[in-house]
Amino acid sequence: MDTNAPFIPAMVTMSGVQKSGETQTITSFFYPPQSSRGTPECTLELYTLPSDAAHEIMPTRPLVTSRGKNENLEVAKGWLEECQAHHTFCRRNEDAQPDLPTRLIEIAEDGTARLVEKSGQVGQYVALSYCWGQHPEENRSTTIHNVQARLQEGGLPRDDLPAAIRDAVTVTEKLGIKYIWVDAFCIIQDDLSDKHGELSKMSQYYRNSYLTIAASTPRCTVGFIGTIGRCEKHPKNQLPRDLVPLDVFCISQDKDEGRSGKVYVREENPYQLSMEPLNRRAWTLQENLLSPRVLFFGSRVMWFCRHMTHSDGGIEDWSFEENELERTRREFQIELSKLDKGSFDNESRSADRDRDIYDLWQRIVGTYSQRAMTHPEDKLPAISAVAAEFSKLSKDEYLAGLWRSNLARDLLWTTPDPVTHRPKTWRAPTWSWASVDDTILYDRPPPKDAIQLATIEEVSATPKTTTVPFGEVETGNLMITAPCFFQNLADDENRDKASRPWLGGFGFKGGSNEREMLLESLKKHARMEHKKGDKEEEFRLPDEITVAVLYGQRDELHRVEDSQEEAKEWKIWGLVLKRATGTTEGEEPGSKRLK
Repeated sequence: MDTNAPFIPAMVTMSGVQKSGETQTITSFFYPPQSSRGTPECTLELYTLPSDAAHEIMPTRPLVTSRGKNENLEVAKGWLEECQAHHTFCRRNEDAQPDLPTRLIEIAEDGTARLVEKSGQVGQYVALSYCWGQHPEENRSTTIHNVQARLQEGGLPRDDLPAAIRDAVTVTEKLGIKYIWVDAFCIIQDDLSDKHGELSKMSQYYRNSYLTIAASTPRCTVGFIGTIGRCEKHPKNQLPRDLVPLDVFCISQDKDEGRSGKVYVREENPYQLSMEPLNRRAWTLQENLLSPRVLFFGSRVMWFCRHMTHSDGGIEDWSFEENELERTRREFQIELSKLDKGSFDNESRSADRDRDIYDLWQRIVGTYSQRAMTHPEDKLPAISAVAAEFSKLSKDEYLAGLWRSNLARDLLWTTPDPVTHRPKTWRAPTWSWASVDDTILYDRPPPKDAIQLATIEEVSATPKTTTVPFGEVETGNLMITAPCFFQNLADDENRDKASRPWLGGFGFKGGSNEREMLLESLKKHARMEHKKGDKEEEFRLPDEITVAVLYGQRDELHRVEDSQEEAKEWKIWGLVLKRATGTTEGEEPGSKRLK
């Protein structure tokens, strides 16, 4: 057979009629295995309703379309009750009631709300994580002018609250909890003393919360309670609009009998938690990571705690995330719980445990770097609360986003493309990932048995203020002793070939089949994108580069070219550097990182 001959794909169509009378269709094209289009594949999602005979053998329910409504909240209550009753790991830190925040919104039995001052008291409360939006005034924040009025009975009429906050108050009330903490209302926004004091406590406010409601809407004026994913022409049909119903016959495994049933089918629709509006903002990451329980209202309703992750319907597959946000959140919470109980000490530490915890930090950085922020100078402050907790876990020194004990590995960050984007104003030394606005990757780390060849002679990162040691920095310095080799590309006749070893790892990696191509496409879609200018040219390495080798590993034996001898090959990990042409304010003289 001529494998280069063109193949005509086979077209497969499935159609079904929902109760509303609407016809839904799935059409897929299959290429034969011999074609150049890769491995043929069609992945379908199958659902059944709890009342259907097919549900016994296929218990996955369709996604809920009544977000935040009574039926959905009953499911959420079930998650909360299960967590309280059976998750020992989640309850281990609730022996004593936590301290309450300075101010809270109190939900009265008559349906009114007001601000209350609770400093020095203990109890349960809900925290809210949400997007303010591009217009801060829409939050109707608490100010010096209105704080006294809001402390009065009925001082916060619900109809005056922005939609996302109003919905969060409603959910809190239906869950039977009296207090909710919302930053825009519980911090006096134009009182610098109050604002700085409360911001320094925010990590504890989220860590001590009984539950955090995460409202994944693009701005505070958009609510999250309502229907989602239904057919606009048939709004009474509670099923998602893209499902194709198929009649099936279910045969019992134990008896010689069966019943008719119905399976609802749709093409695979990979869910990326990182693409939710709330998870596109930098500041909200630490709110999610620090909260022991999260009830998430986005394109699906989800539950997160230290023990489990659940979705109200839908396929519970979180494998489409580049940095595994769901697993990263849970592992970080588990580490924090050890810290709370004092079970983390020097005796329990090991080299493998230390490496695992630094791998966790690198995943956090990867997730964080994909998120947007309004003010470039917030790059380090917006993750400072997580860094503060991580410093307690690692007992390590923080250096502008990196850690002293793991510095040689932390320096090996890269970006999806060789062109990097930096803010106009200096905010971090060039050896720190915080110096660029691009997605950060730690995707090809040295293995555990790699040998560190570099020595960190000197390193420092000076905070702008000692009161915020994990926030902005004003200077940075790094001195390394390492094996180096130099390459001059200016006179190389084949510059492209000489550059290939340093640029070959960049760009889109399509994979060998449709599945791998899908996963790579989803990763690329979730990364930070920068608009290319009209005059932006193709990236070229500088005429002179220096490669500083940080790690090396002997590879398997291979035959030396034009010889009968065998030799071991070295794999190396290091930094590609260019000579500094000058210094930037806050930066010490020395080599600048290229990537």
